[in-house]
Amino acid sequence: MVPPIVLLFFWQRWEWEYMSGVWSVGLLLLLSGTGLRVWSQRYLKYRLREERALATGGPYATMRNPVYVGNVLILAGLCVLCELPWMIPLVCGWALLVYDCAIRFEEGRLMKHYGDAYTAYRQRTHRWWPRIPTADPSNPGTLASWLRAASVEWQCLLLPAIPLIKEYLY
Repeated sequence: MVPPIVLLFFWQRWEWEYMSGVWSVGLLLLLSGTGLRVWSQRYLKYRLREERALATGGPYATMRNPVYVGNVLILAGLCVLCELPWMIPLVCGWALLVYDCAIRFEEGRLMKHYGDAYTAYRQRTHRWWPRIPTADPSNPGTLASWLRAASVEWQCLLLPAIPLIKEYLY
């Protein structure tokens, strides 16, 4: 996702200067995306270096790709924070094209590794759009598990620096 982020940093034309609510809307989108990524990490466990299993709980019970949806929300938030909300369709369209290719590759690997379990999961869970979640009382999570999941998403917390640096430089 480096090309859209670089574009947002360097693009100066048609900025919506002094638009009220830029930071509140932008941060809401960015923090929503980051929160979704952190929540996803608790169930994905890939970057937490825990035993791997097919993730079907938490956000994965509502959609198959919550990390990518979180990334799209983060990019939309950056568009707003960089005073370029008109770029949201372009940047998010780019992200969806890139992620669609990645997802097709990942789905092939998951199908080979988990077989019928993944097929059943695919049939009941949409790729992008969340369905109404069901309660998951079996895994409410501890503060330690949330902090551990957040620790692998630290780079998302640095992203608001992009519009701040851009504003300072230009």
